[in-house]
Amino acid sequence: MSTAIVTDRQDLRPLSADDLFDFWSRRTDEFMEWQRRNLIARQAAREELEEHGKRLDLILGLTLHMYSVASRAMPGALRTVRGRLRQLEDSRSLVNNPMTHPEADAILRQVFPDESGTGRSA
Repeated sequence: MSTAIVTDRQDLRPLSADDLFDFWSRRTDEFMEWQRRNLIARQAAREELEEHGKRLDLILGLTLHMYSVASRAMPGALRTVRGRLRQLEDSRSLVNNPMTHPEADAILRQVFPDESGTGRSA
């Protein structure tokens, strides 16, 4: 059975590229915060890693769609979309293959030879 929704609202309009960009931007920000809180700031359980993979695949798909829209309708937003796409692509290895503290210290010693490293012991 189909039900029609009737509305008297005159302000309804089709989705615009800007609307989609705002939706995408909010959702990717939320994903990055969720990832930081649940998978980067602490040791995640196997189930959480699996959930991350699913959510990451979904947000990557949305980001690729946003890239397609932006390339045609919002060229000024392409840099933002590309940057977030790189961050999201890096998320998989960041979460599943994190750098150890000794590895981080070695890189920091190369880049900043006069500094002390991460300050954490191995």
